[in-house]
Amino acid sequence: MKSVDLFCGCGGITEGLHKAGFKTSYAIDFHPESCLTLNTRLLSKGYSIVESDNTVLNADITKKKTYQEFKKKIGNTNIDLLTAGIPCQSFSSVGKAKDKHAMKLDKRNWLYLHFIKYLKFSKPKVFVLENVVGILSSKRGGVDIFEDLMKKTQLAGYSIIDEKKRMVLDASNFGIPQERKRVFLIGIRKDLKVDANLIYRKLEKISGLKRKKKKFNVKDAVGDLPKLLPGEGKEEVNFINKNGNDYTKKIRKKNYGKLFNHVVRNHNDDDIQRFKHLSAKGWELRDLQKIRPDLIHHDPQHFRNRYTVQQWKNPSKTVISHIHKDGNLFIHPDPKQHRTFTVREAARVQSFPDDFRFCGSRTSQYIQVGNAVPPLLAYEIAKCIRNVVFKKK
Repeated sequence: MKSVDLFCGCGGITEGLHKAGFKTSYAIDFHPESCLTLNTRLLSKGYSIVESDNTVLNADITKKKTYQEFKKKIGNTNIDLLTAGIPCQSFSSVGKAKDKHAMKLDKRNWLYLHFIKYLKFSKPKVFVLENVVGILSSKRGGVDIFEDLMKKTQLAGYSIIDEKKRMVLDASNFGIPQERKRVFLIGIRKDLKVDANLIYRKLEKISGLKRKKKKFNVKDAVGDLPKLLPGEGKEEVNFINKNGNDYTKKIRKKNYGKLFNHVVRNHNDDDIQRFKHLSAKGWELRDLQKIRPDLIHHDPQHFRNRYTVQQWKNPSKTVISHIHKDGNLFIHPDPKQHRTFTVREAARVQSFPDDFRFCGSRTSQYIQVGNAVPPLLAYEIAKCIRNVVFKKK
């Protein structure tokens, strides 16, 4: 089964598709270090250097040259699945809050139109488009973005469901230790005469069964990793997981002996003191203000979540690309480590396998992790598509 991944990033969707039996024919992204990470991953999966280089294209999807190259590459190839994790900053509540125009002038609002162009040419049997929940209510220049997107996919020859709420999936309901709600629009080519409802019903069944079980939490995800202090860690170390659990067994091969990207930022003395107090009690800034007002430099009433401790017993909060700024939304729950999450810890709660190595600067690595679709969620979606459309178990 052949797939194409637009806006592929470091390859979160691609990782899940490979696990479900799809082979990536083409992947495109604007960010060079994300493409380097995906190239490296494909090489580790057995792709030759030439094959990997021919698969991953570092280019701007909005450019005519990229589209022409795509057409030449795909040609008459029968594409089974087209996926697209379209950049979501212009639709996110955080992005709107920070921009004086509420992102209404941002060019990324219209990237979905380029997705439609690629969809019309490649004519895959199925497509999956992922974005933040904010896209459901976004209007730009009098256009209801998601309504227009749904209409255009139908006009392009695809059947979709019309119940938007059913398109919202929470990663924590699919065996991933993270609260992460995202919209997944799935379309099936009309000539196949397969009801898109069938895929969502399977996803709802999986979600329902997993909800009955205890959700994986932060301790399941990162509790076994080597303890580090600020400034410590290496990009590659020898590591044997002696305290595996049901979650780590999913993302780490038995007897695998390496660990990548487990490096802690340097923190200043004041932040270290904040982390110690907040993680020891599970506090917010307003709690800290009562005993250490000297450590408060934001209004704790208006910036309650500026410093957030992840809780051992709960799923992680949503990992987003903002984690590259300072990481203060991801304070490690162990007060003895008094630090924020490493790239590997963020990758763990995103369900990336431990043998997946992120390339580029540490800042870039955080961005790659935050922008990715959790591989295990991509796998569950791809598995349902495989079962319903391609009749494969």
